Amino acid sequence: MKRAIPPFLWILVCLFILSSVSCRTRKTEPVSEIKPLNQEVPTGDVVVLSPDSLFRKFYSSDAPIRWFSAKVSANTDINKQTNSFSANLRIKKDSAIWMSISPALGIEVARALITPDSLKFINRLSGTYFKGDYRFLNNLLQIEVNFKMVESILLGNAYLHYSVENYLGATENEELILSTLKKRKIRRESELETPQILTQEIWYSPLKGKIVRMEMQDYRPVRKFTVNYLNFEEVDDLRMPNKLTVVAQAAKLVNIDLEYSRMTVNKELNLPFNIPDNYEASH
Repeated sequence: MKRAIPPFLWILVCLFILSSVSCRTRKTEPVSEIKPLNQEVPTGDVVVLSPDSLFRKFYSSDAPIRWFSAKVSANTDINKQTNSFSANLRIKKDSAIWMSISPALGIEVARALITPDSLKFINRLSGTYFKGDYRFLNNLLQIEVNFKMVESILLGNAYLHYSVENYLGATENEELILSTLKKRKIRRESELETPQILTQEIWYSPLKGKIVRMEMQDYRPVRKFTVNYLNFEEVDDLRMPNKLTVVAQAAKLVNIDLEYSRMTVNKELNLPFNIPDNYEASH
């Protein structure tokens, strides 16, 4: 039997769904047939660019942080069922994502600690906990999960699913784009019923100096995941996203709006996670 997920944990689960598409498809559907473009070539209103140069620019926009914290206001819409809650988010780069969830009055109802190889949840409403590895979400979602991409999404950092030679670079409407497949190629391969096609597109705004959109789409089955960064804030001379949306269109339609406040960077933090003796393991 699949475990039910409290609404306030869908923020993490949705991001894991997004990353899981990349993990599963990476094993079966490389896009090595796409050749890199090594020079700028004007094509009407669109200028095709070297993906290598865009790759360097995209990654240079990543904030060089070791620690991140923020107060999070979240609104979720899962198949037209809405919920709102607040959370304290702490990230130790490449190591852990910690979250304390408080729907109202500042009273904690849940806590999560996620690392590259483990998952821990406390549900204070039910007096239960879960402590294990990623097989929990693999079984729940019937797909694999990935830590690195979730972290990149929360921090607004660049994440390339494939190696850079598999991307096309272009500029359009004053934004820079890295994309794995041209739309006409997708349509042609879809008509041939290719078993799986995973595409990725990333938009970068030179004006904002940050990635503003990332989209991944799986064509077998059809699933689409989009992250939009709507606003940014300077934190200790580093530009960080403070408003973003995540939309997942799969078995469920999930919309998540996140707004960060009280952000800090590079200040070492505690990531406390203690399971009370009277709590029972969730099965």
